[in-house]
Amino acid sequence: MLPKEGRIKELLRQKGLDGAIVSSPENFHYVTGFGGHQHTVSRQPGFSVAVVSAREDVPTQLTTMDFEVPTFEKKSAGRFIIKKYDTWVGLKTWDEIANGAMIPPPAVMESSLDVVKKMVREMDLADKKLGLEMEYLPVLCYNDIAAAFPEAKLENISDLFVFARSVKTPEEIEMFRTLCRVADEGFTAVSKIAKPGVSERELVETFRRTVNATGLAVPSAWSMFSTGESGSRLTLPGDGVIQKGDVVKFDAGVNAEFDFYTTDTSRSWVMEGADPVLYKLKDRLYEGLQRMIAAAKPGLPICDLYHVAYDYVKEMFPAYVRGHQGHSISMGPATCEAPVINAGTTRPLEAGMILAMEVPCYIPGVQGFNIEDMVLITEDGCEVLTPNTPHYL
Repeated sequence: MLPKEGRIKELLRQKGLDGAIVSSPENFHYVTGFGGHQHTVSRQPGFSVAVVSAREDVPTQLTTMDFEVPTFEKKSAGRFIIKKYDTWVGLKTWDEIANGAMIPPPAVMESSLDVVKKMVREMDLADKKLGLEMEYLPVLCYNDIAAAFPEAKLENISDLFVFARSVKTPEEIEMFRTLCRVADEGFTAVSKIAKPGVSERELVETFRRTVNATGLAVPSAWSMFSTGESGSRLTLPGDGVIQKGDVVKFDAGVNAEFDFYTTDTSRSWVMEGADPVLYKLKDRLYEGLQRMIAAAKPGLPICDLYHVAYDYVKEMFPAYVRGHQGHSISMGPATCEAPVINAGTTRPLEAGMILAMEVPCYIPGVQGFNIEDMVLITEDGCEVLTPNTPHYL
């Protein structure tokens, strides 16, 4: 992926900030275009860190473990200044191994924080307004940074990254097209076997097998495939078996692995012999989603998009209550990001936004519905990115 540090520099200037320490794996990737391996696997702050100046003429500096520096140098192609910190890996030169040369170890093992301190000072940020991802950093890490730069004014920029990620670049849009196509293939395969007698485990295994076969993505671990009563609660696939009259529901996604991007899509299919009210409810939820899709276009306040579906369902089912009708989506591990499609979000839709539009209804102990598509806002309307999986069997 292409680095998006320019977008972050611009937003830092808009916020009156001089720079930022970027600590989370996903936002490190957003800035640089690639992820740190152990950083991504462990999610521990400090394994890889980016220090970004708001000034265009000051290059971004990165630090990672000595074992990973050559990989970073290859991936960055000279765009960033990369500095190592010392680790237990114990890297040795060929001369030491082949010829028995004795090279004295460094007098002091430099930690990640040691290197970050140097980078911040070199970039003239130690006494400036400095952004931190305070919603990601553990308290102890925050305290270490605050102690290292007592003259800096530290501000939370977690929301800044979420805002930046809410409008996708052309490259990100193509990433989502690929992911949604893969998800659609998995969901369509599930639609072909969904019938009484099939288990929840068979549904999810069909999805996983189909997605994995593409080699382009992996199934999201949180993916829910359920039937009957289990569809009315938050749960992973269990021992349920589809019965006559059940609602078969899935709420699932795929991930781009180390590129972090993720999807979120749902379908609900009513099996033959169900209570007539369930058919009626399914139709109304589905029609509510279709009305949202038809209404979505740049400039429409997101709160108005919420009311398109919410008011339509509530008109027929007065007891219907739902706090939101979808959300933005970009980089995991979270699927739901701002802007959220609710009654309080006045931000207008913008071309390049990708939203998971959803119209759920859950009846505890009875059945559950969620009907959801990934939708790209275009210059003059929108495009459904998950169009192939049927809403009706």
